[in-house]
Amino acid sequence: MASAQQNIPTTQSALQWVRVSGENPFEWTTSTPVIQPSQLGDHQVLVRNHAISLNPVDYKMAEFNFANTKLPATTGYDISGQVVAIGKEVKDLKVGDEVFGLLNLDSSNGGGALQQYSVAEADGIIKKPSNISHEDAATLGVAFLSAMDGFRQVNVDSSTTVFIPGGSGGVGHFSVQIAKIRGAKRVITSASKDEGIKILKDQYHIQDVINHAKENVVDRVLELTQNQGVDVAYDSTYLESSFEKSIPTVKAGGAWIVLGHYGQPDSQEAKSVAQRKANVIRADLSRYWFGPERAQMKTLVQDALAQGAEWIIQGKLKPYINQIVKLEEAQNVLEKMKQGKTGFGKVVIKL
Repeated sequence: MASAQQNIPTTQSALQWVRVSGENPFEWTTSTPVIQPSQLGDHQVLVRNHAISLNPVDYKMAEFNFANTKLPATTGYDISGQVVAIGKEVKDLKVGDEVFGLLNLDSSNGGGALQQYSVAEADGIIKKPSNISHEDAATLGVAFLSAMDGFRQVNVDSSTTVFIPGGSGGVGHFSVQIAKIRGAKRVITSASKDEGIKILKDQYHIQDVINHAKENVVDRVLELTQNQGVDVAYDSTYLESSFEKSIPTVKAGGAWIVLGHYGQPDSQEAKSVAQRKANVIRADLSRYWFGPERAQMKTLVQDALAQGAEWIIQGKLKPYINQIVKLEEAQNVLEKMKQGKTGFGKVVIKL
């Protein structure tokens, strides 16, 4: 029997995903159904969202639907909020718990973050420590977990040099911090806007920030590494123009980390990495939902979420939230994000 709070509404406000398209896939509505406790799966929970963090995957999913989601639905995958109902097999959470984490990339049947109430898989969320804000907790979804997934697969210690193109982005700004926390010998990053360069230097204490709009990235990285190249490059930009610059910075035997569907064995980037006698590492959260790693998801995702929260409490990890907006502003923000105009770090919705 599902356990539930009283007075769960039947409808809610949401940015509804109504068509698979790069043009106008969303429609604002105040009458999206709220999944009721009796409709939850055995291992699902219903969360009343307090904060939602936005990511490029939110509009990319709407355009390509690589999770085969049944529409209408909502996108968005990062939440922090309060449990209002639980499925009958959920053991680690109870109604009233404050939680945060990652929603299923297949947001059919009540999933998706861009609404007031979201269905979450219990495997993808954990309890939120009381001394972390909902806004900070919400940032520890897609971007932070992608950064952690990349670095989980490589060795980083006091002898490691790391290059992170796009240090101003959601994944990038977490990656520079994780590399430092892991004790990398040297962390090099790049940005093109003065604001981003200043934040990376002043707030995250990264000495080596390359202005990729004005400097030759490959030459500069080689100069900073005495022509050795780096042990690890994590390119989280989604840009092939950046891949062409980051791959040549990796030394033989090193690792080039890339997000999502990039770096497949027959891809140009994989061939270029192989020519350097380096290794492609793919940071791809979708495999934990849809691939053979699904069995590992609870451990890997929940452990990474707990680690992120602990680092925030310790002052080691500082999510950069450049703006806090309302749910009804989500569509405009996603359009700006698509154009690369949302600024440094993360945008968070507060409900």
